[in-house]
Amino acid sequence: MRKVPATVVACMAVVSGVFIGHRSAWADIASVEPEIVTGSRIYTKLSEIPAPTYVITAEEIDRSGATDLGALLDQKIPGVFLKKKTGVSQQSEVTIRGIITEILVLVDGIPYNRSSHLADGAAVDFRSFPLENIERVEVVKGGGSALYGSMAAGGVINIITKKPEKSGGMILAEAGANDWRRYYVSGNAVGYDLSAGIWYERIEEGRRRLLYDEVSKNRFESLEYKGDGFGLVLRGSRWVLRATTGENRYKYLTPGYPYGTDLNDEKKEYRRYSFRYDADSWYLLTGYDTQRYEILQNEGNFYEDSAFTAELGGRSTMGEALVAWGLFFRYEDTDFSDGWGAPVTSKNRNNLAPFMEASYAVGDWVANLGLRYEIWRQDSNDHDELIPKISIQRQFANGNIFYLAASRVFAMPSFYEMYVESAWSMGNPDLKPEKGWSYEAGIKGPDQYSWSVGVFYTTLEDKIKSVYDPGTSKYTFLNLADFRTYGVEISKSWKLGNEWVFSLKGTWQNPEEKRDFWSPWVRSYGVPEWEIGGALKYCSRPWEVILDVSWAGNRAGDAGWYSWDAGDYVLVDLGISWDSGDNRISLFCNNLLDEKYTYNSAGWHYYGPERGFRLRWERKF
Repeated sequence: MRKVPATVVACMAVVSGVFIGHRSAWADIASVEPEIVTGSRIYTKLSEIPAPTYVITAEEIDRSGATDLGALLDQKIPGVFLKKKTGVSQQSEVTIRGIITEILVLVDGIPYNRSSHLADGAAVDFRSFPLENIERVEVVKGGGSALYGSMAAGGVINIITKKPEKSGGMILAEAGANDWRRYYVSGNAVGYDLSAGIWYERIEEGRRRLLYDEVSKNRFESLEYKGDGFGLVLRGSRWVLRATTGENRYKYLTPGYPYGTDLNDEKKEYRRYSFRYDADSWYLLTGYDTQRYEILQNEGNFYEDSAFTAELGGRSTMGEALVAWGLFFRYEDTDFSDGWGAPVTSKNRNNLAPFMEASYAVGDWVANLGLRYEIWRQDSNDHDELIPKISIQRQFANGNIFYLAASRVFAMPSFYEMYVESAWSMGNPDLKPEKGWSYEAGIKGPDQYSWSVGVFYTTLEDKIKSVYDPGTSKYTFLNLADFRTYGVEISKSWKLGNEWVFSLKGTWQNPEEKRDFWSPWVRSYGVPEWEIGGALKYCSRPWEVILDVSWAGNRAGDAGWYSWDAGDYVLVDLGISWDSGDNRISLFCNNLLDEKYTYNSAGWHYYGPERGFRLRWERKF
């Protein structure tokens, strides 16, 4: 029987004291906002959190013209880069400050990262989140491990889905270039004590280019993409139950050797369930999700991840301090095989983590402390980790907040990295977690019309890398690299009269890594050093026009076995809408100037999106 660490006992004693002794204060807070915002268990407004925070509302999503969540984040938030505008896998994956794997994605507060991801690969495919079903997206950058555990070195993305607020529904139909078609229908019924909502989405896309090569027979082309999603939500006065299921299927051609072409047929399925109950002094959050990825042309090649999550927590007061507490549990189960005769690997692990957060005012300053104790149990590679976060902040008379924060970050290795067994890869069960620190300083205002300026510095030690082993003629995974990223981020909007708004965002970032202790620092590849964007919005009902311009510069980098420079590019997107109240018609043009830019990888060239027009009709009832 394992001994319980003293830190856990101490944390649980604090939790029990808060839970038993301070019920009344939480009742007051709960009446204001029962759903705690991302990045804090105490604060109820993103503008109060001592970190760079951003929110994208349902209205902004509707006006954006984005085709998936990754493209939306890239368009709206500084320092978020859609690393593959297109690609063979056709995944939608983003980097934050040059970090791609160690980003924690929550869906209604439930972690949704795959536990079989690959080193330097995304743990989430953003195509599985229908945009029309999203109420808002909250993004908090910087270290979030003290609140949410593993991952979160780059930040936390919380996708909050819609709940039925009133009876009615909507129908949407969209068509455009490359045989793009999207259909969405939803309906809500709201009663006195119970409300229900249901939705369905269908996406189709035809043939388009994927990868360029000077030899035409070596070029990759997408043949088709189809996606279906279905969701149900039930809501009572204190609880919400959600269920979502979907499937993505896509086919593409790749060069065949020694001649011809190969047809690739891949499928992804997902299911998500969550339940939240809010009492006067505490809340209960539970969820179950499963994700299955199959490469159909290679029989037996599949990856299936599932996880059960439960969290019990609450908020209260302790003297002059505001205190949040909680206990988190997660059970992960994975089965996968690379096919070609490789055996099926089945692994599971569990994660238990008590946590607390406290906020205390000292004059004009507020001090914040977060503390989490992570307990991971997986075969012989167990791990315990104490994760602190401390910050100070001051709010001025004009509403601006100055903040300074330091937090510990860490990320557990995936099951794939530890246990894969195939003809070309071999896992390493002795992998250690990635660990580091994240530092933030900046000033932000109470709304989008205030300056938000911040600097950041994040480090990761024992970065997991895929390395070729001449002894086995296979790739394996080792804790080799050190990683760091630092930079500056800004954002602000201006009202230019009653009908015009101009928004600005900008990032300078320098993600670097070392292959080992003796190696020099080299730029991480695929991430631009500069990202500057501006959006001009004109609104005079029933018309609305949004012009979005973005520039990415100095995308040079080093992937270990080659160096490259993909060059700069400018993207111009345009959206025009006419809204009569019940009906809305929109015309979107992506890449209006038809910029011919590429994303380089291993000497190949992934195309950026071609210029494309899409026409959308929506009707609300």
